[in-house]
Amino acid sequence: MLLNIVTDDELLTSQVVKGILLCLIAVGIVFNFFKIIRTGPAKKKIINSVFFIILSIGIVLIYKQYRIEGSLLKDPKYVQGKTIRFCNVFALGQGVLFEYEVNGQTYRCCNTFHPVPVDSILVPGGIFMVRYSDKFPEKGRMDFTKKINE
Repeated sequence: MLLNIVTDDELLTSQVVKGILLCLIAVGIVFNFFKIIRTGPAKKKIINSVFFIILSIGIVLIYKQYRIEGSLLKDPKYVQGKTIRFCNVFALGQGVLFEYEVNGQTYRCCNTFHPVPVDSILVPGGIFMVRYSDKFPEKGRMDFTKKINE
């Protein structure tokens, strides 16, 4: 999943893509549901039930990300964060592990630095702005274009 986008344009694009995907999966769920309740061979009902379950799990996971990114887009807050080390982001490659504090609670996240060149990021010890939302403070995204000079 693309969990590491930061800019408004990236978040908006991601929301549109996830919205379309949610609609397509919902159609698949309805289609498989009707295939399950129709009369027919038990083997086909089992196959459709498996697809129904997989699509149902998928829609829940995608909707969760849709809500997180919607919150980041509509009501962003910013706080300073500090880079710790390099990390791996699932399906996206190398990223940067960072930590930040919101309301006395410290959070650690890992996100990619694309399109910022990796050699322009101080790791460890770089200080950048982190975008977060009050609804999901643990899902912050470091913005490597907003460096804080100390």
